[in-house]
Amino acid sequence: MRVRREPGSWPVVGALTLSFLVAFFVLRQRSAFLAIERDGPAAAAVAAAHGLSLAEAFALRDLVACTAPVPAWHAAAAEFAALRLRLGDGLAAVAIAGERDAAEAARAAAASADAAWHGFRTDARALPGVRFLDLRQRFAARIAARD
Repeated sequence: MRVRREPGSWPVVGALTLSFLVAFFVLRQRSAFLAIERDGPAAAAVAAAHGLSLAEAFALRDLVACTAPVPAWHAAAAEFAALRLRLGDGLAAVAIAGERDAAEAARAAAASADAAWHGFRTDARALPGVRFLDLRQRFAARIAARD
């Protein structure tokens, strides 16, 4: 008498592993963060043209949308470079994202740009600035790890 051998759980585990890997690579290709990083040469040009760091250029790309045309990215970088001197980085990002009046009012109500950001960062309108600062930090860490 011959005993039939069952395949066990290996086919199921193999199928789940393959499904996970396919989903992982599909999601990786759709990542806005990685798409911005892949646009490194254009980001270097934006950074050099406007006196920004590469991490700031990458974070600004996210702020204006990674699908926005490059001239819009350059315009946002020029505006950011001009506003950051007076408003600070967080409030300048808020201003570029469309809440310029709120950013200007916050700066006018405080003694310094840092104090203005400290008081404004919990406001819901500060979200673009918070995201910009967080992404700038993440991009800077990834750039430093590669160098």
